[in-house]
Amino acid sequence: VAQHSIRKIATNVFLHLHNLDLQFHLSKQTGALSKTIDRGSRGINFVLTAMVFNVVPTMFELALVSSILGMKCGMAYAALSMGCVGVYSAYTLAVTQWRTKFRIYMNQAENEAGNKAVDSLINYETVKYFNNEQYEANRYDKVLKKYEDASLKTSTSLALLNFGQNAIFSVALSTIMVMAANEIAQGRMTVGDLVMVNGLLFQLSIPLGFLGSVYREVRQALLDMRTMFTLMGVQSAIQSRVNAPPLALSRETASIEFRNVGFRYAQSNDIFKDLSFTIPAGKKIAIVGGSGSGKSSMVRLLYRFFEPSTGEILIN
Repeated sequence: VAQHSIRKIATNVFLHLHNLDLQFHLSKQTGALSKTIDRGSRGINFVLTAMVFNVVPTMFELALVSSILGMKCGMAYAALSMGCVGVYSAYTLAVTQWRTKFRIYMNQAENEAGNKAVDSLINYETVKYFNNEQYEANRYDKVLKKYEDASLKTSTSLALLNFGQNAIFSVALSTIMVMAANEIAQGRMTVGDLVMVNGLLFQLSIPLGFLGSVYREVRQALLDMRTMFTLMGVQSAIQSRVNAPPLALSRETASIEFRNVGFRYAQSNDIFKDLSFTIPAGKKIAIVGGSGSGKSSMVRLLYRFFEPSTGEILIN
């Protein structure tokens, strides 16, 4: 189920990215998008696995242990075990929410490092032309320093979380042992009951200790999934008109006309202003001009990677 879900969702996100306009891809980093899809897909698998094999069994075990303690030893013991779990969970929730920001910073730094490495290696020739190897290495190292700092904060906050969790459980275990020892001294419980209470409560520490890490990873997985699903909510700036007829072309009808077309990229000077020309069907036309004169922009407008600011582009 998990693998099939990952496959379907990752394919849908991939297809959606291809359906977005060119401006979106020019303003996004390929390395960051790739990591977003990868981490989001892995997050789906972890959430499904954690719910089936960790969260539900742990809740069942907690209910079972509390019921046994309540029936065999009294409600005070059941209340203590439930209170221990409640305080443990509240502490875990509070600290995990506090330290989530460090994990976000770490992910952002990892994305930035991956993006800079990919872009630099893709543009290997340009880097070599300008002898910028050391400059690129310094930029990459600067981002890795951010990742190092965020990673250290993540590790130290994790140590604080684990210390608090162990302290809470140790206090609860010591308290229930003192309660059982008093009952033995008064002749209402046996040494076997003490061993049972210790064993049952200590048994809870195993899934609870793992539950803390599962909770942290589930939160991170949900964060990664949300980032990936945010991509699905991005709408393309190029939208087909409602009830637009399908484009039907043949060699005889494939004429192209630019009629009073004006165009400019975001925050740039005008590329075209009142550009008009016609390419009859079956004819070959050469467009010649210097760099930056708009040759590629004409093709991008024709393929509808961008919309013209003014005017119309007519096909057939």
